[in-house]
Amino acid sequence: MKHLKFMTALLAAGMLFAACDKNDDKNETPENETVTNDSFVGTLIVNLTDGTDYTQEDVLVDYAITDTAGFVLTFNQVSFSPKMPMKLDMSIPNVSYVIAGSEITLAGDGIVPLAMGGEFPKYTITKLTGTIVDGTMSVSMNCGSSPMKFSGKKK
Repeated sequence: MKHLKFMTALLAAGMLFAACDKNDDKNETPENETVTNDSFVGTLIVNLTDGTDYTQEDVLVDYAITDTAGFVLTFNQVSFSPKMPMKLDMSIPNVSYVIAGSEITLAGDGIVPLAMGGEFPKYTITKLTGTIVDGTMSVSMNCGSSPMKFSGKKK
């Protein structure tokens, strides 16, 4: 009987210790926390299907490097046509990048962008290239069938 009480007490102590240990994990820094981020303000030019360019000034573009989504470009409050009824935030996750000294080189193809809480496969990003160097960002890509370019300076 003493062994049964001892085993029950030992088991209860182990469960209590494990429960405390799990609670402690919630206070630690999450693994997917942003490692690096920065913001740029500049000009976005979209080549429309009718052959004209749609230009939007003072566009804010952020980037973040995270453990879970890699390099993420976010175009904040943008419209891609004068006929667009509203502005939206569009994120492009998992952009390939290389850091060499103070320069970051970007590339990507076949990336489905995220906006308004979901994926937008109709506007899959292709031919993405870009650089971030000396406080400037320059990015070009196709968003669906529309070529677009952004160039801006560090905010």
